Amino acid sequence: MITKKIYFILWMVLAITLPAFCMAVEDKRSHEVLVSIAPYQFAVKAIGGATVTVDLLVPPGASFHTFEPTPKQILKSSHADIWFRIGELFENRAIQAMRSHHPSMRIVDLREGVDLIVFDSNHHCHCCPNEGADLHIWLSPKMMKVQAKQIANALTEVYPEHRQQYAERLEKFTAQLDAVDQEIRDILKPLKARTILVSHPSYGYFARDYGLEQMSIEFEGKDPSPRQLTELLNQARASHIKTIYIQNQYSSRGANLIAGELGANVVALDPYSGDYFATLREIALRIAEQEKKAP
Repeated sequence: MITKKIYFILWMVLAITLPAFCMAVEDKRSHEVLVSIAPYQFAVKAIGGATVTVDLLVPPGASFHTFEPTPKQILKSSHADIWFRIGELFENRAIQAMRSHHPSMRIVDLREGVDLIVFDSNHHCHCCPNEGADLHIWLSPKMMKVQAKQIANALTEVYPEHRQQYAERLEKFTAQLDAVDQEIRDILKPLKARTILVSHPSYGYFARDYGLEQMSIEFEGKDPSPRQLTELLNQARASHIKTIYIQNQYSSRGANLIAGELGANVVALDPYSGDYFATLREIALRIAEQEKKAP
């Protein structure tokens, strides 16, 4: 008799708790969102907090310019309700495949509302309202504020029950962006109008914000031709270049060659790191440290 009573109590407990458990599981699954690269994983987590699980499409250490998702990755990522995309070509190819699995997936283009940059032949910066622009937008805290509002708006529209939390977390994240922006301005103020030479043109927005000029070794994703190399060396000498900034995601062959010709240092930076604020500070500090050595 006692055993039957125990079983009855257990069944009653299960009947009460199981629906709540299932709803919790469903709620967790419904709050899954997707980003393409790690800096935006940081931003979405900062705004979404515990209400979202933020999946990362491009793995750490990989370049979003050369990345191609596998069918397995597409299938896994297609469970997300929202995809915060950045405008890279692989995303265009993946959208149709993901939507075939999840037709209602919301695609948020984080280029919208941003003062975009397009490259000239030397990867100097000019404003551009169209396609073909520099996609390294997150390296500008000012532009990240624009994107943070997009993120908060999209999360609020899809998960309105968390509206207040998203608004509060957006305000906090915006204040942090303002603080790190001012910190970087103070660090780089002595380098106003300095030209920096990079292996890959990732720093257009960073340079624009902080009064620097970006010159890139890479041209349209390739090492420079002999003619381009000669022009680049002349420009680098005229700009008193003593440091070349490389990224481990890309070949450093051209950088090492030019460093040998110029007698310059080679310094590695990682703008793709997921520790967003620490990355911005590290870039500023490393540039300041190196450029103070130049004449």
